[in-house]
Amino acid sequence: MAFAPFSARRPGRAAFAWFRLLGCYILLCYALLELGLAGRELMEALPFSAFPLPTPTADAYPSRLPGINVALQQYPDSAARRAALADLARTGFGWVRQRVDWGALEPAPGYFDWAEMDAILSDVAAAGLEAVVVLDGSPAWARLPRDRAPTDNPTAPPADFADFARFAEAFAHRYRQQARFYQIWDEPNIAPHWGNQWIEPVEYSRLLAQAASAIRAADPDAVILLAALAPTADRGHTAIDEAYYLRRLYAAGAAPFFDASAAEPFGFGLAPNDTRSRTDVLNFQRVGLLRRVMLAAGDGAKPVWAVRYGWNQATNATWQTVSPETQVRYVAQATSLARGWPWLAGLGWAVDQPLAPPQDPLWGFALHTSKGQPVPLLATFGDVNASHTHPSLPALRPLVIRLLLWWVVLVWTVWRGWAAGRIAGVDQWPARFAAQSQPVKVFVWLLLIALYYFATWPPLIGLCWLVGALLLGAQPLTGLLLAAFLLPFHFQHKEVALIGTILAVPPAQAALLCTLPGVVPGWLAGIRRPRGRLLSDDWLALGWLSISLLSAAAAWDWMSTPGGLWGVIFVPLLLYGLARTVATSPGHQIKVGAALAAGGVAAAGVGLCLWWGGDGVSVDGVRRLIGLTFSPNQTALMLERGLFVSLGLMLARWGERGWHWLWMVGLGMLGLALLLTGSRGALLLGIPAGVAFCLVCQPAFYRRLRLRPWLVAVLLAAGLLAGGLLLGERLLNSDTVAQRLHIWQGALDLWRAYPWLGVGPGGFFWHYPAFMTAAAASEPNLLHPHLLWLEFATGWGVAGLLWVLTFGYWLVSRVTDRRTQLGGLEMGLLAGLVAGIAHGQVDAFGALPELAAWNWLVIALLSTQVRQNRKIADKSIQ
Repeated sequence: MAFAPFSARRPGRAAFAWFRLLGCYILLCYALLELGLAGRELMEALPFSAFPLPTPTADAYPSRLPGINVALQQYPDSAARRAALADLARTGFGWVRQRVDWGALEPAPGYFDWAEMDAILSDVAAAGLEAVVVLDGSPAWARLPRDRAPTDNPTAPPADFADFARFAEAFAHRYRQQARFYQIWDEPNIAPHWGNQWIEPVEYSRLLAQAASAIRAADPDAVILLAALAPTADRGHTAIDEAYYLRRLYAAGAAPFFDASAAEPFGFGLAPNDTRSRTDVLNFQRVGLLRRVMLAAGDGAKPVWAVRYGWNQATNATWQTVSPETQVRYVAQATSLARGWPWLAGLGWAVDQPLAPPQDPLWGFALHTSKGQPVPLLATFGDVNASHTHPSLPALRPLVIRLLLWWVVLVWTVWRGWAAGRIAGVDQWPARFAAQSQPVKVFVWLLLIALYYFATWPPLIGLCWLVGALLLGAQPLTGLLLAAFLLPFHFQHKEVALIGTILAVPPAQAALLCTLPGVVPGWLAGIRRPRGRLLSDDWLALGWLSISLLSAAAAWDWMSTPGGLWGVIFVPLLLYGLARTVATSPGHQIKVGAALAAGGVAAAGVGLCLWWGGDGVSVDGVRRLIGLTFSPNQTALMLERGLFVSLGLMLARWGERGWHWLWMVGLGMLGLALLLTGSRGALLLGIPAGVAFCLVCQPAFYRRLRLRPWLVAVLLAAGLLAGGLLLGERLLNSDTVAQRLHIWQGALDLWRAYPWLGVGPGGFFWHYPAFMTAAAASEPNLLHPHLLWLEFATGWGVAGLLWVLTFGYWLVSRVTDRRTQLGGLEMGLLAGLVAGIAHGQVDAFGALPELAAWNWLVIALLSTQVRQNRKIADKSIQ
């Protein structure tokens, strides 16, 4: 006797289950929100808590915590200056921070005017205060032409950092008995303090290294402070937030050249006890950002100086405005809090008396009026600096308990949601949708894609993913086709605003993730009950996963390694597994290959339209096509692969009415787009290598199609000649070739430092600047070394090179075994890999997520074809 499903026999219970599902989804979203908030609060509280963390040594500390910024050159004589300094000393300040203008001290090369600085530092010492000197600014003779008149920028760095280092050494040699704390430059993370150019932390690290070495040579007891980083939430070309800037300094190897970092945690109208310590909030406790970066870099033994802080009472202040009463209250609170942070070496008020007109908002910080009269805030500092009380440190236990409780809620919600889904019959939805007519399915997909495209609210985006997973549950091949087609659109990602960060989800990854729930149960069942033996391709994938995990563990960095593992390792291998599971017939493989080629043609079409509309970058007299990426070369890396897959499909469909002409048009679009990228790696290496592979490996195939290899060679030569005439200057430019050699030298040095397992996936960007040669300094932000062998050597060490050799053996064996039997698609896939390898001799092969995914998808398709060939061979033997 057949029974109807339980939900069909109890429609009321099934209807109620839908309400439970909705409630579970709402609770799930809320639990994720609470988990994110609790996790963020825990990270923010960590530097300020009593949790046992590395404590900085006392060498980089002043004698007293409170300090103040001064402009001592404004006083008419030494007597007035000494009176002002004595007033500050009586108020309880222990140090003063004075800017030293290089341009004023060395107006001509080698000529120094020390008179004023001699008097200033002598007066500071007489008052019993410590001097923190800020070596900053540049004379006109030392600047680059772009920083001189008429766009004169006295805060620009010098053209030659050695000039600044010589000045710093001369200063330290002269004043080594009167100054111990040296800050190298000021606010280089915002314009215009790095000249009329883009902000570049790696460049500043070179200035820091030369200046710090020179100062220590003249004064071995010197304490080097990093440039004070201005508070900003931006991360662009004219401003970079402090945390990211400091991370790039560590990546550039700057750690040995400073003894303490420096921050400017202005309150911006917010109370000192505002515990939000994050990039997008400008407040006093923002100083914890630098401390967290230093702890993550293993540099927790160094302190942080808050060299400038404060709240402004001027009505026209850019730092926002507070009342005088609020200013007094905030000063007391901030000083009390700072005393409880053992890693904070100094706390410097914004200014005593600014060297500025009376209407300047800097006077909103001043302790004296423009006429020299004290303001009430001065007395407040006297009381606060004499006090030694501080509040108790925040406890982490309540935050940890809160985090664990919400994890329990999350697990319980998923469990109850799963049960409610089974009662509601959600598990039957994929099969029901697969049984619908084609117009209905197309309409539903278009509706879902439109909703997903315009969605910005995270719960709605998550709901789109859940619906997509339901629709693809019984149609995993559709998900694979979508992922293959969308690979070239990697940068057209969906941005999901989460707690404290933005998650960028490329469309191919979204399609892959929506497809996995339908196939993972089968994978798990296969692990429990294995059927057959693994192919060499599977061992290749397992080996790649193993060495990647080992490499990541050896060079783990919470800020970069997880993203590298996900984008370059896990996603490509998941796509490999999906293709091995789903694309099991020749028809399926042709569809996946067609999706790969169609994605490349679509990307080429979009790129051509943009180029026709004026988009592109002019290099060597040629306007190069950029397309959907940020680089013509990166666009070419994907298009050349699609070119050969399209060629293979055209040959596979040769003689079929309409099909080969369709792929021929696509082939033409890809070829034209590749030509317009002006990529020498593609035009001189990738395409010739792929074409040569096709000509050598399948002469019989071309004879059957009535094509002559010599004719193909002539056409290729004619195309290269036409490209040479069009891009002659571009192809003959040798400057970038020399630049590549310098990049390879730095990457080779990086490999020597991490020989066995490398720096892990995604680690090159965060390690290469420390090994970059001076000749390659114009490109400090590279994601890969632009050479296949160094790509694997730096990322995965000797283990990666062994894997590459194994991969090469697998590829040669595949070609050797199948040379006379290659079909059109198989030949196109192999030619695409060969083109990628050839181009990888001067660019990336698998270091970029979209390229890694393409490579592993192709390996999966070739692997499936081998398994089919073996089955055919076994049947013929039987």
